[in-house]
Parts: sequence; structure tokens; C-alpha cells
Amino acid sequence: MNQIKHQVRFPEGSSDLRNQEYFFATHEGKEHKYHLQQYEDVFNVPGLYEAVTTKLKYQSPATVAMQLIAQVIKAKSDIDSLIVLEIAAGTGFAGKELASLGVKSIVGVDIIPEAAEAAQRDYPGVYDKYYVEDLVNITPATYKALVERDFNCLMCCSSLSCHFPVQGFINSFNLIQTDGWIVFNVSTYIIEDTEDEESFEYKKAVEFRQLYLYMIKVGILEVTNKHYYLHRLLTNGTPLNYVAVTARKRSNISENWLECI
Repeated sequence: MNQIKHQVRFPEGSSDLRNQEYFFATHEGKEHKYHLQQYEDVFNVPGLYEAVTTKLKYQSPATVAMQLIAQVIKAKSDIDSLIVLEIAAGTGFAGKELASLGVKSIVGVDIIPEAAEAAQRDYPGVYDKYYVEDLVNITPATYKALVERDFNCLMCCSSLSCHFPVQGFINSFNLIQTDGWIVFNVSTYIIEDTEDEESFEYKKAVEFRQLYLYMIKVGILEVTNKHYYLHRLLTNGTPLNYVAVTARKRSNISENWLECI
């Protein structure tokens, strides 16, 4: 990874809405303003995403990866046997953590070209292959290539709470072998009983909550562990709490799942 030092600062009175967070970063002697959720701009600068998220005490890549490996070890399975499909893979931050724990086969997918470029630039060698793909409407060639990988693990780190489409998750989930591992994280109140149903984040993720509860109810997903932790700080210092869910896939999700709720 290119070792570029970034001076990052957050504005006073920053919003507590995640889609409105922004920060300033100084590199090459000039300060620039970035919106945290405008990933194309942030990913284009080597090392900037890791620099800003480190300052925000971003715990999820390491936490999600460690939770998965802990459950694999507990089940007396072989880490070397994992063939991981990582969706919304971003710059490769989470993939890097998995690789450091001994996972040898990871394929990344993200819809943003800048994410693939950043992953190859900042964490070369982590991914066997990295696809720039819309997982809601997977192109036939990519779908064929993904099916042929015979994945036994799906990982999604820090995307299901607000901006990753549920159909993209379903299409990815159905690519995983039966009894394969599933690991993801979401804001705690998305999958627990909550009084915060009017929040922006809850409204964005209500369909995933419905899907999750349906999968549990009908036995599609067998949860092996839930780990509650600090995901990161918002730019105004407010803690954002998440839960990392590790599970086993027991069957595919049907196209008409919404009708079965």
C-alpha cells in the first residue's frame, strides 16, 4: 500500500446523519473537502479511506473477519477451505483482514470502478479476482464466472445498513453452497426490536430487516453467533453501534419471499 500521510479533520457541529457527513483532508500541501459517502472521490486518493476511517475508530473490517474465523474454528472447519465472495468490497479493507487471518481465496465485487482500482492499488494480492458489477442485474458472463467458483462463504461488511440493495444480497446469497458461511454486519436496531423506526437508516434498511427475519423464521439462515460492538464514530463523535452476524446458509432464498412474510 502507498504510504501517504493524510491530515484529516472534521468540522465542528457535524451532522449526525450519515448521508451528510463530510471531512477535510490535507495532502500535497492543500486541504480538500470530501463527503464521506461519496466513495468515488475518497477511493481515488491512495490511503485516504483507511486514514479517515481509522480516525473514526472504524472497527468493522477486523471485527467481521475475526467473527467469521472464530466461528469456522469453533466448528472445526478448515480456514484454508474457505472460498469467499465479498460483496460491496470497497477498497479491500475487510478482504485484507480476512487474508491476514489465513483465508486464501477471496473474490471481491463492487459496483464502483474506483473501488476495484483502490483495492488493486492499496491491497494488491488480496483478491483472486475483483469484479465491477451490479449484483442486482448480474451480467451473464460474470454470473457464469461466479457460479463456477463454487463459493462456500459470503461476506458483506458495512453496506447492508443503508445503501446496498436487498436483491443484490439475495442474488449473492444464492451463489453460496448450502451449509456455507454467511457473515455481515448492520446497525443493531435493524435486526433487533427497536423504537427508532423513524430514523433515516432504519427506513433505508427496512427491507433487509424483513428479509433477515424471514430467513430466520423459515430456516434459510441459521445464526451461530451475534457480536455487538462499536462500528465507528460519526464525524461529530457520536458512537454508531453494530452487530456482526455469523451464520450458516441452509437453503436458497426464493424469488417470492416477500409474499411469504
